[in-house]
Amino acid sequence: MSKVVVINLGYGNLLGGFPNVTALLWEPENPRPLKFIGALPPATELDAIYRRWQLIYQALYRSPGWRPRIKIEREDITNVSQVEFADICGKYVQLIDEWLNAEEFRNIDRQLRSHLHHSDEIQVILETDDDRLRHLPWHFWKFLSDYPKAELALSAPQYQRVEKSHHREQMRILAILGDSNGIDIADDRSTLSELSDAETVFLVEPSRQEVDEQLWDDRGWDILFFAGHSESQEEGNRGLLAINPRDKIGISHLKSALKTAIARGLQLAIFNSCDGLGLAKELADLQIPHIIVMRESVADGVAHLFLVNFVKAFSSGSSFYLAVRQARERLQGLEDQFPCASWLPVICQNPAEVPMQWRSQPVVKPQQSSKVRDRWVGFIPLAVILILILIRQLGLLEGWELKAYDHFLRSRPPEPPDSRILIVEITESDIQLKEEYPISDATLTQLLQQLERHQPRAVGLTLYRDLPVPPGHGELRVQMQQQSNLFAVCSFEKSNGGQVRSPVGIPSNQLGFDDVLIDPDGVLRRHLLFMKQQPECQTGSSLSFQLAREYLKTENIEPQMPTDSRIELGKAIFNPMKPNTGGYKTLGTGGWYMMLNYRSFPIAQTLTLTEVLNGEFNPNLVKDRIVLIGLTSKVNAKAFFTPYRVGKSPSEKVPGVLIQAQKVSEILSAALDGRPMMRVWSGWGEVIWIGLWSGVGSAIAWCIRGRLRRVSAIPLAIALLYLLCYLLFLQSTWVPLIPPALALVISHLSFVLSQGTKDK
Repeated sequence: MSKVVVINLGYGNLLGGFPNVTALLWEPENPRPLKFIGALPPATELDAIYRRWQLIYQALYRSPGWRPRIKIEREDITNVSQVEFADICGKYVQLIDEWLNAEEFRNIDRQLRSHLHHSDEIQVILETDDDRLRHLPWHFWKFLSDYPKAELALSAPQYQRVEKSHHREQMRILAILGDSNGIDIADDRSTLSELSDAETVFLVEPSRQEVDEQLWDDRGWDILFFAGHSESQEEGNRGLLAINPRDKIGISHLKSALKTAIARGLQLAIFNSCDGLGLAKELADLQIPHIIVMRESVADGVAHLFLVNFVKAFSSGSSFYLAVRQARERLQGLEDQFPCASWLPVICQNPAEVPMQWRSQPVVKPQQSSKVRDRWVGFIPLAVILILILIRQLGLLEGWELKAYDHFLRSRPPEPPDSRILIVEITESDIQLKEEYPISDATLTQLLQQLERHQPRAVGLTLYRDLPVPPGHGELRVQMQQQSNLFAVCSFEKSNGGQVRSPVGIPSNQLGFDDVLIDPDGVLRRHLLFMKQQPECQTGSSLSFQLAREYLKTENIEPQMPTDSRIELGKAIFNPMKPNTGGYKTLGTGGWYMMLNYRSFPIAQTLTLTEVLNGEFNPNLVKDRIVLIGLTSKVNAKAFFTPYRVGKSPSEKVPGVLIQAQKVSEILSAALDGRPMMRVWSGWGEVIWIGLWSGVGSAIAWCIRGRLRRVSAIPLAIALLYLLCYLLFLQSTWVPLIPPALALVISHLSFVLSQGTKDK
């Protein structure tokens, strides 16, 4: 990498000298600069000889054959001697050498030489806004002559970096070919046209509006080139470009367009025309990174030869500074015809910017390493997918995915209560009123007889009756044997261990188990329909399935089981869950179960035990319905956590009788109404889904430039993912949310870090 020397002349001028000169040396291996102090004495003679030199130079410039790239009003021309001009040039160079070799300045020269090697590539940047100093041929400083890879640039004392938003794979050049009266700029066009690795757009003698429109191009530009007539005015503070035979415009006329072009990546402006320091001064105020201008009037042949050599060197891999130095020094071959030709080109640099490089230069090793890196970058989405799938299969995301499932379930629009179900709840007040717990067999018999008179299709008793609860046990046994639509519960496993036997006297085909499958986080999300029958609980079907089947008999619907893993019931097809279903990755085996597709609460109409016993209800609430009887007392009822928040507290449990109502409603709604069961995609479908969003994260990093834009794009992409997952959930399809969101973010960050992307 190049080393950078920034020389600030401070306040002063040629007549009074520069008492406070500082030099900062920046080395790539050292983040902090070295600072050296010196001074420059007054140079009144140098000031006078520059004035004399410029006067003679301009007189020579008006000579026939020079074809200057500036329009000069023809006046009487004093005869100028080439010998006299050569003497002036020699004296001019001698005075510059003596001034820069002054004792006050020698400390900076010595210090720089002690820290720099002969082979170092060095950017020397001179900070000054003095127009006279900017015109001096600084390349005659012996230090620059002794270091063959050093070149000097001019800079304003104040500068800053402009945030840029565009990155292009290929160089884009906007070439303005202005007024060509008296000169030939066709060769400049030919040189730029031959650049095969750059896109060049030519504007030939355009209007101001055409120039402005092109500068606003959304794709942006890397280089702005001008060839034609130009001049500086107002003591070098302003410049004019003759864009066509009628119009001259300055930088101020294009200020907004140029600022936009710079923000979109414009790095270099080349004014291959006369007297360009005024243009550079104005353009530097817009913080453009680099400018190349001619200090004085320039002959047509000199301007073209500089362009040819600069473009050839720069596009072939030379650094920007070395390309300018090489092109400038090769102008010496024309100085027998055009004296001082190699004095004219000068760089104006914004020190806050890194010197530009030709984007497609053929440097083999960096390109090879970049290709290898880009090849690996393409594997980022795949690597992220594989890692996330492994983490997901280990069950490390299961808790998050189930929480997302619960959130979507609660976010669905509410559904009306199921009119096919009635719940008779035994509340705390009922227990206190009857002064018995659990309610006696006599009270239960009275309840069943009262309900039977109103012709329910099925009655489900969720109270355990494996042991007598006198009085009235005999009457209850008779009622159970005689009531064919009554279904009671047994259990394979109590919460405190053991089993709950089948009630004595009830036929085995009127039994159903009430066992449930609780997830590791304590929430009930699954519907257990079948288990292997055991002697203590002589049924293989759940109470919910028994009640639903009894209800559907009247509708002439019977379950069909073409295979052990599929049940057809009316409009519904039931398939059991597999160990790896949706977000579940740690499910064991045992039993035939599926996702419980909850309806919103309340699930059905309710009556209390007291209301039924006293006849305080509408008989139509019972007729042709499934009636579920169970405890809802918070003290005594068997209860479960669900995804819904039933009470004020999110952790409030739901009584078992309400869970049975949810299960029965799910089966009936699917079989009769076509309400969809909760579905999931296949394993490969979920992998593709996660992979898609991993690709979205990488695409955002690849296509969107600028930290602010990317920061905005990621939340928008996650919001879109959430919306799609929610819309699918409304159709009872549970697709992953957490894994693709993680894939999106991780792929994006990995892609950015692997590319070493810098926000512009």
